[in-house]
Amino acid sequence: MSNLTRSKLTRIETVVHLQSVELFTYCSAEQVVRMASIAQARQFAKGECIYAVDDAAESLFCLVEGEVELEGKSDRRRVLPPGTFGAREILSDCARTEHATASEDCEILVFDGDDFFDLLSNNIEIVKALFRQLLRPDPRSAAPAAAVGAPQP
Repeated sequence: MSNLTRSKLTRIETVVHLQSVELFTYCSAEQVVRMASIAQARQFAKGECIYAVDDAAESLFCLVEGEVELEGKSDRRRVLPPGTFGAREILSDCARTEHATASEDCEILVFDGDDFFDLLSNNIEIVKALFRQLLRPDPRSAAPAAAVGAPQP
């Protein structure tokens, strides 16, 4: 990870932002406050590398302001607020599979992996809330009801 610049995002601003993050949809207000207590607000300049392919996955990121470009072997996508990135690798304990670059000046909430897992280990309700979100069916990939298991004429 690059040399990060600390931001002066207040705790209440952090909580308000995290409440809008899709990954934390099923977290209660109290759980979001706990999450906010371990988040570190950082600033990245346009063009700055946030992480590179094969870097160790040491953090989870929530974008507050700006835009981040993620580039993998076969695809490129952008993350806009209040998007998250880096979750898959940190949860699966795998190296980074994408290169993350600030495509404009960014403010990002960074969750250190060790702090994140310490929080989860002591808060099973947060774990349940995250699983509910992560395992929720993607409506974009669902087949029409008539096609699922229905005999074809």
